[in-house]
Amino acid sequence: RLIFDGYPRNINQVKHLDSLINKYDQKISYVLSLKVDKDVIIKRIIGRQICSKCGLTFNEFFNLPMKKNHLCDIKFLKKRSDDNEKTARNRFETYIKETLPVLDYYQNQNLLYEIDGTNHIHEIYKEICRIIHSLET
Repeated sequence: RLIFDGYPRNINQVKHLDSLINKYDQKISYVLSLKVDKDVIIKRIIGRQICSKCGLTFNEFFNLPMKKNHLCDIKFLKKRSDDNEKTARNRFETYIKETLPVLDYYQNQNLLYEIDGTNHIHEIYKEICRIIHSLET
């Protein structure tokens, strides 16, 4: 069993994956997609902060670093150079043009399961487990 994270991202990659699946007599059991609206995605990207000392990730909008969840000095919090609004909007446009057709492809094969990606991480995890377990029985 394999899990692909972020692949395939475009229809050409879908075709390549399909050819490998057929060649090795395998199948895709299901495709999971986390649905998050554009504004939340942009805030997740532009608000991201990574501690260069401990590696923890925070967000200026959703998950602020505080003494109870981050022991390092605030000076260690860094932003990636590409975590800006222009890049975030470009990434979203690329997603619409290239990745959304991949989801449509798998939806047409009744393999796509969409999950609310704005829920708390524990709720997302439980939903993924529920989907996987319901398909295994």
